[in-house]
Amino acid sequence: MSEELPWFKAYPSQWLGGDIMYLSKEEKGSFIDACFHYWNKDCSMTYIKMSRRIGQDYLDVLIDEGMIEKKDNQINIKFLDTQYQERKEQYLKRVEAAKKSKKKTTFSDPIHKNTDSLKKFLSTINDTK
Repeated sequence: MSEELPWFKAYPSQWLGGDIMYLSKEEKGSFIDACFHYWNKDCSMTYIKMSRRIGQDYLDVLIDEGMIEKKDNQINIKFLDTQYQERKEQYLKRVEAAKKSKKKTTFSDPIHKNTDSLKKFLSTINDTK
């Protein structure tokens, strides 16, 4: 889904005034790298894979600080999980709406009002399946 959802929201006020401001520049950089890797993998990544990408020491600091959660071998970044779920639902609704709109447009087209034309059109659809 990362192609369909290529970005996530980040709030400067949270970055500048949140708990992350107490971390070193390296730890902050590791956190934003972790966010990008996590989002790019559709918010699903193991502890081992993330530690290879940002470094185990940095990952452990971020877990200790509560910015990243670890459950068994999976990691979670809550604010990204929430955004991903919301945006995925929006995306799927838009896809469905586009399909319905296309179907409605296709059948309301004057060329298809003639039943012979409609039958011919439907037979071409059934032949492609």
